[in-house]
Amino acid sequence: MTELFRSVLLLCVLSVEPGIPDPPPSPPPGEWAFVDALAAPMVRISHWTRTQKQDGEADLSAGVRVEMGFPDPDRILDTAYEDLQAFSRDMGLPADGPYRILTEQMPTPKFETFNLVVTEDACRIQAGDTEGIRRGIYFLEDLLLGAEGPFLPLGETERSPFISTRISRCFFGPIKRPPKNKDELLDEVDYYPDGYLNRIAHDGVNGLWLTIEFKDLCKTSLTTVTDPDRERRLEKLRRTVAKCRRYGIKVFLFCIEPRVMSPDNPLLKDHPELSSKTTPGGGLLFCPFSEAAQTYLYEAMHDIFTQAPGLGGLINISFGERSTTCLSAADENWRVLCPVCAEKAPGEILHASLSAMERGMHAANPEAKLISWLYVPGNGTGVQRSTEPLQDIARRTPPGVICQYNFESDGTKMQLGRERHAGDYWLSYIGPSEAFTSIAAAAAEGGVELGAKLQACNSFEVTTAPYVPVPGNLYRKYAEMRRLGVTSVMQCWYIGSLPSLMNRAAAAVVPFAPEGSSEDDILLGLARRDWGSAQAERVVRAWRLFAEAYDNYPLTNAFQYYGPMHDGVVWPLHLKPVHRNLSPVWKLEFPPSGDRIGECFSGSHTLEEMLTLCGRLSDGWREGLQALLELAPLYENDPARRLDISVAQALDIQFRTGYNILRFYELRERLLYDSDASKAALLDEARAIAEEEIETATRLAALCEINPFLGFQAEAEGYTYHPAELRWRVERLRDMLNTEFPEAAAAIAAGEPVFPEQSGLAEGLLSYPCKRVSADFASGWQEDAAWESLPRVPGPSDAFPWSWQAACDGEYLYVRADCASSERWRPVAVAVAVEPTHIYPRRTFRGDVHGKRAVRQGWLVPDAPWDFAPTEAEGKQAFRLRIPLTAFQGEADAARPMRINVEISALSHDQKDQTARSWAPSSGSAVQARLGYGNDDPEKMGWLRME
Repeated sequence: MTELFRSVLLLCVLSVEPGIPDPPPSPPPGEWAFVDALAAPMVRISHWTRTQKQDGEADLSAGVRVEMGFPDPDRILDTAYEDLQAFSRDMGLPADGPYRILTEQMPTPKFETFNLVVTEDACRIQAGDTEGIRRGIYFLEDLLLGAEGPFLPLGETERSPFISTRISRCFFGPIKRPPKNKDELLDEVDYYPDGYLNRIAHDGVNGLWLTIEFKDLCKTSLTTVTDPDRERRLEKLRRTVAKCRRYGIKVFLFCIEPRVMSPDNPLLKDHPELSSKTTPGGGLLFCPFSEAAQTYLYEAMHDIFTQAPGLGGLINISFGERSTTCLSAADENWRVLCPVCAEKAPGEILHASLSAMERGMHAANPEAKLISWLYVPGNGTGVQRSTEPLQDIARRTPPGVICQYNFESDGTKMQLGRERHAGDYWLSYIGPSEAFTSIAAAAAEGGVELGAKLQACNSFEVTTAPYVPVPGNLYRKYAEMRRLGVTSVMQCWYIGSLPSLMNRAAAAVVPFAPEGSSEDDILLGLARRDWGSAQAERVVRAWRLFAEAYDNYPLTNAFQYYGPMHDGVVWPLHLKPVHRNLSPVWKLEFPPSGDRIGECFSGSHTLEEMLTLCGRLSDGWREGLQALLELAPLYENDPARRLDISVAQALDIQFRTGYNILRFYELRERLLYDSDASKAALLDEARAIAEEEIETATRLAALCEINPFLGFQAEAEGYTYHPAELRWRVERLRDMLNTEFPEAAAAIAAGEPVFPEQSGLAEGLLSYPCKRVSADFASGWQEDAAWESLPRVPGPSDAFPWSWQAACDGEYLYVRADCASSERWRPVAVAVAVEPTHIYPRRTFRGDVHGKRAVRQGWLVPDAPWDFAPTEAEGKQAFRLRIPLTAFQGEADAARPMRINVEISALSHDQKDQTARSWAPSSGSAVQARLGYGNDDPEKMGWLRME
């Protein structure tokens, strides 16, 4: 691992706030202690409590000897036999003892199927292939780990997987994406040391994926230029394939192909028929219907699978995440503008690309698997389309190709009496979604093999815990998959791949369990293996309590992507508002999250609902933790179980902190605006939360010292919390207690508003005095006379003259903007951005001179009807908007100022140039784009004070 230890983690951390020290950066890879932990040999600890065998059992206490009778000319079972010998030593079973363990070849109906035949003097592991023998050896070890002593029940057991392909990935492998763009095939790091592969193999994983691009690896008759590092990549790929094969693990390549190409690509210059429409980024989509396109795709796949024999297959996002074929540019009605593809069904377009890829791959390697992943997350980003055409795509998937879809995407679940919407990747929500179910039915109609994408260990609910111990949730997911005919599972994205209880449940236990096995059967078996039979029921009780608590995780992608459950433990708290955005947890280049807490739930839940759900989650998890902690003294000499307990403790802290952050900002808002509240009492409550957070951050730092997996976020390629940053947060909390709290207390004692400059209550701020108008205003809001008595504020007039006004009647917010053309510019559109209060994201209402309005008002915000009336008279343009306060879903409060900005867009008279003028000035600093929220600048807003 020397090269890994030499590499440097490049990290851009923006300043948190002027005068405040930046947080310590994530430790570099050379300090990732978990790498050595994963590479270390496995150590098994016995929890046997009985020394005398009972009737119906075989006694292994005098020792075992292994007789390797299964034909294995390539010796790929050596690793399993060596592990069995190490296991026997760990368990205190003498070598060369009288009890025989034999491996034998026998016909089986399915790959990896095995029989275990236990008699008083021998245990026979029988299978038709090496991997059935491997699975049988590991199953035998697990039986002994879960037994009361060195005894096996007499009889015959058969196991056969209903999920035949179970794919994970390296816990710490490079993701080959910005900002690092590190390619694991171009360094000398061994991401798959033997100890790690042995753990993965025991967990039942039989595939690992890594990222490639065709342009890096492929050579075809059409490509005149190949990447100079092609051979270097291929050589490391071959080594990786060979090493993983020794543990029964296939390597799968992950890609998004045929990838959009730049116009200057030599391939496109020589073969322009490969290209279609231009994407917004300037690239050209790939049209798969020409002879050249079919040749390129066939030869690219054939070349890769010829150059790297033994590859398990390729996982391709054929449609979704990034642009590939002409289908990627389909509009909301699935219309495709490519002249070749315009009249073709979506399934025809993908069939054309996939069939060529399938032929090329299988000509080189008939056993390899091509998985077509339809990545349509339903998370509110990108073009919003009906999922119904996906059924056509699934039905038309070519023979020999697996159709894979996200198990939970576009699902729904009832929470607090309301239906909530799930995008992709959930562990707390069981699924499947209706979309997955319909695609499964379509695949069955077409005779297409079905794959599922899910998260086995953790999900975007809490990515910084290596796993969430809720194995019962996996049992229920996999029961649904069995019912729907799923045979292939990609059980992680970049996150969620640690060898662990959840990884093993997903790949080694549930897929091999006999049909009809109960959840109790599965959970007790898992608990006996790791914790021993004597305490298994108590462990299962803790897991069930965890699952009941976890069911309260708020079902919205906003809370997954920006919520405090991941790294709230290192968020500063701001009693004095700073109006700073929340940061995506998978991006280390962002600063710690700010105080705009509504960004993580707006549009789906109210703050009150969030407090209820997160309070239940925290309290319920704590109850489960207490049940587990009662067992801790029994496992002081079992490092693996101590790590399990530390994970549960860390999750308890993370969930409590997430709840506390929501409580803190709810208290702060009342402190700022509720005139009849006991502000001194509110301040005391907020102080208690800050003091609790100091104590819990200190405890979590201690847990991190003993468990190096805590806080690591694989997609961020680093730690999003770690001991140094936790200590940094403690100092920030103390600073706040020593400065902001006394300032607030002094204002309260003087009977003055708390932080009026930051809360929109002070005079002299950029603000508009929004008058309350009578109900009669609603009938005349489109007439000039209704607006004559209302205040008018000018916008910047350097390009063209304009001004705006606003009013509110308690039911609607009215906004009017008046502008005139200048010598160069003609106003053509208006955008009114409104934040219900300063903790929430904006809703933006856009319209143009033709009366066309933008449909979407914000990410995850249910569309609300609103009225728009553009008029032009005597060379002057007016835009009038009537926005129902119900559009803000209860987030607006008449007693609290809103925030607003009005912006006018204009075209030059020759229509060659465009410009925009905003009432609120820009902050002057670049705002990093965020998924769902784009480049919204929270400082580019003024106050709308209701009067």
